[in-house]
Amino acid sequence: MAGNIEAGMRLMTAQDGLALVRQLVELGVGPGVVRRRLASGEWERPWRGVVSLPGLPFDWRRRCRLALLCASDGAVLSHAAAARLHGFDGYERDERVVVSVPSTGRIRPLPLGALGVRAESLRASDCYTVAGMRCVIRPVALIQVAAADGAIAAGRALDSSLRHGDSPVWIRRTASAWRRQGVAGPATVLRLLDERVDGRIPRSWFQRLVSSLLLARGVATVDELPVRDRDGRLLAELDLALPGLKIGVECQSWRWHATPSARAADVRRKRRLRAQGWDIVEVWWSDLDRMDEVADEVQSVIDSRHPRLIDAR
Repeated sequence: MAGNIEAGMRLMTAQDGLALVRQLVELGVGPGVVRRRLASGEWERPWRGVVSLPGLPFDWRRRCRLALLCASDGAVLSHAAAARLHGFDGYERDERVVVSVPSTGRIRPLPLGALGVRAESLRASDCYTVAGMRCVIRPVALIQVAAADGAIAAGRALDSSLRHGDSPVWIRRTASAWRRQGVAGPATVLRLLDERVDGRIPRSWFQRLVSSLLLARGVATVDELPVRDRDGRLLAELDLALPGLKIGVECQSWRWHATPSARAADVRRKRRLRAQGWDIVEVWWSDLDRMDEVADEVQSVIDSRHPRLIDAR
């Protein structure tokens, strides 16, 4: 009996202090033992069919765990909850708990404000375990965010997904497969992906935006400056530049990060620019709502370069 109790305690510890009664019974902890421990206060009952170690607060993670235990078999964290678990930008403090239930499962009432949704398109390959909890894969979370929270939130989340190293091919393939199922969200993700991977921020618009911000601070820039190496070969055509200080500002697309070979080529290009004495400030789609911070970054590079110029004289 003691061994059964120990096994039950290990299970509860692994599940954020929670367990289904039927899980404990399967480990040999009988219903009578469960009732006695509940009566003595050694365990608590936060929801029907669930027991908990006492005194633990129901923070976001424990509410997610409770929802997964109470939902239908096969349920996984999804939408905003998956976005937070994956670390997407904009969801770091999101308190929503959402679980998706496969088409074969029954949506049961969930505790503590958790939401259960039916996901007809959800396949086994769309799910995996993150930080010990079943969750939809990152591309599916992006699709669900696009459907539930809109394009702005999805764009911010997609930028962080790409920064994380997620393959645009993987995201595109998943979104295309879900689009064929007629669900909301994939079309938005595909459009955002096209903007970020296959297209650049429109250069003329970008130049007007950034140059006006810098000019307001007394910093004049040159548009579309070619930079060549000592042999005259073109290294880059910088969107904006301060030639006297060898500072460039470039609008970027994830095309440079779509494959390992593209990333390697971009690293070599930047290395050659640095060898010519250039500092480069990069601006991404995700930076467009923080352009004052970009201007601050350029100003910081300018300030850091002045001592070097003075020393050179």
